[in-house]
Amino acid sequence: MGSLPRSDPFSPLAPLLAILRRSPLPPVLFLSGDDDWIVAEAVRRLTAAFRAAFAEGEIAEHEGTSDGVREAVADAATVPLFSTNRLVLLDATDVLRARKLSAEELDALLEEAADAGSVPPAGTASPALRRVARRALALAAAAGIEASEDPVDAARRLAGRVKRAERAGELAALLAIGAEAGESGEVSAAPLVDYAVRSVPGDNALLVHAVSPDAEHGATAALRRVGREADLSASTEEERRERLVALGVEHAIERGALVDPDVFDLLTERGRLSAREFLTDLDGLIDGAAGKRVAGEDAARRIEDRRKEYGSDFVEAVSGRRFLDGLKILERLLSGGEFAAFRPAPGREGAPPPRKGPRGDAAFFPILGLLAADLRRMLAIKAAVAERGIDAGRGRRVDYRSFADRLLPSLKTARAGAPPLPLEAHPFVLYRSFLSSEAWTLEDLSEALRGLGDVDRGAKSGGGSGFDLMETWLLSRSAG
Repeated sequence: MGSLPRSDPFSPLAPLLAILRRSPLPPVLFLSGDDDWIVAEAVRRLTAAFRAAFAEGEIAEHEGTSDGVREAVADAATVPLFSTNRLVLLDATDVLRARKLSAEELDALLEEAADAGSVPPAGTASPALRRVARRALALAAAAGIEASEDPVDAARRLAGRVKRAERAGELAALLAIGAEAGESGEVSAAPLVDYAVRSVPGDNALLVHAVSPDAEHGATAALRRVGREADLSASTEEERRERLVALGVEHAIERGALVDPDVFDLLTERGRLSAREFLTDLDGLIDGAAGKRVAGEDAARRIEDRRKEYGSDFVEAVSGRRFLDGLKILERLLSGGEFAAFRPAPGREGAPPPRKGPRGDAAFFPILGLLAADLRRMLAIKAAVAERGIDAGRGRRVDYRSFADRLLPSLKTARAGAPPLPLEAHPFVLYRSFLSSEAWTLEDLSEALRGLGDVDRGAKSGGGSGFDLMETWLLSRSAG
């Protein structure tokens, strides 16, 4: 039997939780971690602490875009008109992820600048040179280096990273052209850093959260230096495994289930250490267990069953936006053997084998139908959440039981003058579709369904083989 570590993976949050329960609030809090579910759950807990302490406070959420950074800083810096306090949430995952610059990329950029010509003594840079300068600023911003205030220092640091220190002068001149023209990089963290350095405690707090921020990014270092920080990262694989086991024990208690220790060992084998995947697997086992008892053999059957290929594996990969993985699975499914559409339901892995589908290329249209049905289900759920104005828990944990008991009935409730929502699948299937839909926009899903329609028509009209058309579609989605 495996051991059950009881260390709380959220213990580093304790100082931030205490801070958010009293006034004045610190201007900036910085939360980071190496797992998206862990970070989202931490944000939920911090938000709950703020709500409990400030009943008349308000919460504002912003994405990590250029506009999002500026709006988050503006919200944090202004006095709330209709509330006592304000907690501003900024998802800075993309903002604090520095892109690695190569020496070849820098050389090519500077050579292109040379081809575009120099700046006349009494004139301005040509449009071609300004375009190159804009790209240079974008590279600096993506690498986490702010170039607008000191182009010389930024060029020295950027060129030094790729061992091109001798070209720092050329790069500085190019960055200066962009800065003088008022150009900017892709997403600048400068307003965020400036606010963190200059602000003082008050009625508002800005909670900046990020998954695996780049330690070399200038804004990451600044936030850790001036803000109150909690890092929920695990340094070793064993620590990540123990963290999941602790989460699993807590989750089993919440659901009133008895889970054998061996189950946790099996679910975390072979480096499968994502919290979201782990808890989804655990939910599936608990949901299918007789008498709420999950034994080690249940998890063993689930792990063994993963080694087989099913049509639903392809659907799951695509709905999870793992398009290249989906392409590999589709190729194996169409390689000639029979396939089953769905994996056995949790707790029924030992039941008689599921009915087989057609062989080889003849399996393409059934698989296409499975994918289209899943995307339509995701679109229906996402549209219903948006249309009804339901708080689906963005940045918060929505577990299976909360979804089945509260969110799903709200989605299915008929509205005056509107047709009922066509959601007749098992609640766990709908829950998986709900989770997958969070990574898509309504526009993405609509466009994807239109693309699948083109694939279907092309395959039926002789415009190409089903696999070739689907490959083209998957590759285009991956590139986008």
